[in-house]
Amino acid sequence: MKNSIIILLIGVLLSGVAMSQETPDPRIKQAQQLEADKKFKEAFKLYEKIHKTTPENNTITFKLAGMAHTLKNYKKAIKYYEKLAPNENPNVLYNLACSYAMHGKEKKALVALESAVDKGFIQLGLMKTDPDLSSIRDSDKFKMIASSVKSVENEPEAQKFDFWVGEWNVYGPNDVKVGESSIQKILKGNVILENWNGATGFAGKSFNHFHMASGRWIQYWVDQSSGRIYFEGNFDPEQNAMVYYEQVDKDSEKPLRRLTFFNISPDSVRQFSQLSSDYGKNWNVEYDFMYVKKP
Repeated sequence: MKNSIIILLIGVLLSGVAMSQETPDPRIKQAQQLEADKKFKEAFKLYEKIHKTTPENNTITFKLAGMAHTLKNYKKAIKYYEKLAPNENPNVLYNLACSYAMHGKEKKALVALESAVDKGFIQLGLMKTDPDLSSIRDSDKFKMIASSVKSVENEPEAQKFDFWVGEWNVYGPNDVKVGESSIQKILKGNVILENWNGATGFAGKSFNHFHMASGRWIQYWVDQSSGRIYFEGNFDPEQNAMVYYEQVDKDSEKPLRRLTFFNISPDSVRQFSQLSSDYGKNWNVEYDFMYVKKP
């Protein structure tokens, strides 16, 4: 729940009625100072007094909901989150689910969580690890909700390049070693990071991920000489390969590059780069590397 506080605050400010007062209530500064002094119970009581004066102030309502949950006063947290819920902010609904679950209202927690996902909540990793939801995480309903989240973790296409992950020795023609590469999954497994170290000392990195909105794989390569290449592509099941094309303008004099990664076996991957000066009518080999997994 804590991880979504910043997102939630922004969402609340944008989704509902903002502060309607022309002059800020001076008690807000007092409450903030109490928070800074870690006098949370006193701050909470003062925020409640402010809220009675301006019940339409979503910022204060949000503040009270979050503080109540932190103070383990889940009944009041539910009260304030329910007040915000009609705005259908997915992060509010998610936090409402957390408060319901901690208050022993598992059925209501699942309903709120389903609503959060339906309205656009996509933080599947948070759902699967948030201790606030531990009481409902083993239920079939939770698993169904989790599987419906529109996130890259639930997208089969996003796992199609996992065959490249590993620690590799890389060889060129005549089995000459041309470098080493460490391919890792980062950002909760949603991005594949390439760490290339060539035999001549040339180094670079690429970031690879499946972009859900476009349904395309993206690779962005950068190197020590400030070089960069941007690729887009897709997994080709017929070739059992990831096929990238460098994104260049058709009128550009720069040759088009096609970069193909063939899934040869669990211990080997072929990286084949080709160039075309006539925008794909004819292709010439740029390099042909074989990745061999380290023992």
